[in-house]
Amino acid sequence: MKTKVLIHQPYKYGDFIYTVPIAQKLSSLGYEVYFPYCDHTSDLVEYIDGINFLKIGPQDVEESREFAKRNNCIFINLQFPLGPKNSPQLYLGELYNDQRKYAYAESILKCGIKHEDRYNLKWNRNLEKEKKLQSLLNLDLNEKYDICHLVRDSMAIQKFPFTPEYKTIHIDKINGFSLFDWYPIILNAQRVYAVQSSAYAFIDCIRNHLKHNELYLLNDPSEYDRQAISAIEWKFDFFIKKRLVLFDMNGNSIIYNLSE
Repeated sequence: MKTKVLIHQPYKYGDFIYTVPIAQKLSSLGYEVYFPYCDHTSDLVEYIDGINFLKIGPQDVEESREFAKRNNCIFINLQFPLGPKNSPQLYLGELYNDQRKYAYAESILKCGIKHEDRYNLKWNRNLEKEKKLQSLLNLDLNEKYDICHLVRDSMAIQKFPFTPEYKTIHIDKINGFSLFDWYPIILNAQRVYAVQSSAYAFIDCIRNHLKHNELYLLNDPSEYDRQAISAIEWKFDFFIKKRLVLFDMNGNSIIYNLSE
């Protein structure tokens, strides 16, 4: 009989994408994986196989917990809506938020889950929708262009910090398309510029597919400091303050100056 696991991360587009590789690894190891989603993340579910998806509300952690109890599932809450000071991840030491998700799942299951597993994100490409999106954007993948994503879920908008050398394609929410449909457009861009967002999460997961290492993390105007995401090998050339924030085991923020 397969061991059943429920991973709770129904909300936040980027966090959902970041967490799917954990579920996919568990499925590949023989676990029976359940993964709640909500309206906000529903357009991603149709692209992913091998996981048992169930629809709940964005903050319905108790519904997930009860489902896990009824179905004899190991319950792993990777959403933690109350923030790091109320999060079991807090006791994993000085890790970025995305790293903590992987480390917390590994601390429960002890089956070899690693942060690098995010690079193994898999989805079913919809080539027809990809081509429709390119046509809608009037984009030839053979031309030189840059990709940027400047709008977060909080609706904070980042002004572009310089004049781009090439045509710039903005990753926007377009009805009928998901982030997965942007894959070939991102893949063929000269450079990528992104604030800390859902698009950043997807691009970070596929970074090993890219033909370049020109990935730039931009400041959000409401957050002068870099928030607690790893952004490994991303560049910080356009940060107003080149700082990052981590949390210690007591939930206190630790500021590091990247320029030192």
